[in-house]
Amino acid sequence: MKFAITDVFLFWWPVTVRMPDPEKAGKIVEQSFEAQFEALNEDQAHEIDAAFRNLESEEERRAHQHDVLRRVTKDWRGVLGADDKDQPFTSEAFDLCLKQGWFRAGMYEAYRQAMAAEEQGDGPTAKN
Repeated sequence: MKFAITDVFLFWWPVTVRMPDPEKAGKIVEQSFEAQFEALNEDQAHEIDAAFRNLESEEERRAHQHDVLRRVTKDWRGVLGADDKDQPFTSEAFDLCLKQGWFRAGMYEAYRQAMAAEEQGDGPTAKN
């Protein structure tokens, strides 16, 4: 594959969410889906960082602490709603998921792996 220059680079990447097993006490289950991310360039990443640093109150920082995930996540596939049907990607559904620490951990790890050009499972949080 040849390298192509583009202003916006979108790609699909697998996300694994490790969370408590609802049936087995003390056990972890892995649930997977794919997220479509946008690769931020250096300038865009600095803009997000600067905007966060300029927030004045702790309340503002809490409200915007995951803006990078909101900015880079464009879609998902393989996510089910409460009715066991495909859940369309919406900002409301995404914000609901962001309230769970294990979802955020899976998303941040997936984006980190993609931006570091690591195959899934090769990073520092990979299960051995």
